[in-house]
Amino acid sequence: MAAPPSPPSPSPPASLASVTFPAGLTSIGDGAFDRCSALSRVTFPAGLTSIGSGAFARCSSLSSVTFPAGLTSIGNHAFLGCSALASVTFPAGLTSIGSSAFYGCSALTRVTFPAGLVSIRSYAFARCSSLSSVTFPAGLTSIGDGAFDRCSSLASVTFPAGLTSIGDGAFDRCSALSRVTFPAGLTSIGSGAFARCSSLTRVTVPDTATIPTFFPPATTVLRLPPKRMRDLQRWYEAVDGALAYKRCRPLLYSWLERAQTRLGSYGPDGAARQRDLEEFEGDFGLLRVE
Repeated sequence: MAAPPSPPSPSPPASLASVTFPAGLTSIGDGAFDRCSALSRVTFPAGLTSIGSGAFARCSSLSSVTFPAGLTSIGNHAFLGCSALASVTFPAGLTSIGSSAFYGCSALTRVTFPAGLVSIRSYAFARCSSLSSVTFPAGLTSIGDGAFDRCSSLASVTFPAGLTSIGDGAFDRCSALSRVTFPAGLTSIGSGAFARCSSLTRVTVPDTATIPTFFPPATTVLRLPPKRMRDLQRWYEAVDGALAYKRCRPLLYSWLERAQTRLGSYGPDGAARQRDLEEFEGDFGLLRVE
């Protein structure tokens, strides 16, 4: 007679506030801590390589997450609805972020993606309404459908040179988005990718990219050949460098003047040298020979 199936493992209690995983753990299963609304602190082991789908979904008290260096994948919906999550640090070796992985993380303000990430899946950061800064890695090639939908605080986006496709509705309803820099090698922009971006007034798109109707009516779309776009980008970078130098030059000169004054004051006729000499002579004069 066959043994009866084992009963399912009980879900962690909703009152669970802190979790420290054992050193040998390499993966966290699907839905492992789903709806643990009191969970506020998680310490991941160094050997962890993957986090399953919905593993920490709706953990509404979780405010900060630092992933271990060996983590390579974050599953679909892994941190969906973690509304208090304000800080996330991704490891350099992360290659995969699942669909809706950080959907609805409304307290998240800044994201810097690791160098090894090549794609951002659909709705991965949708409805992150406080997200104001995003730094994409140079190797990123695609952004999925709705990836940043309704990120209403996002004001500026600069895409890396290797990006080739932007999915449908990827930045739909990003109402603060006023500046977008497209790469010359971009080949496709999905339907409605920038729909309802009411602050976006002007964009330059390579004439080799397919662009269905997706920009707001008030947005002026300039189409240029990729080579012309690259030339313009180099020009903009040169201008930015010159402006940065101009802003820093007075501070540099001021520092050099102060440094020169300090060094010069210890020269043969310097003020500091003269001051030390006077102090020495004064002290020497107080000595009496009995």
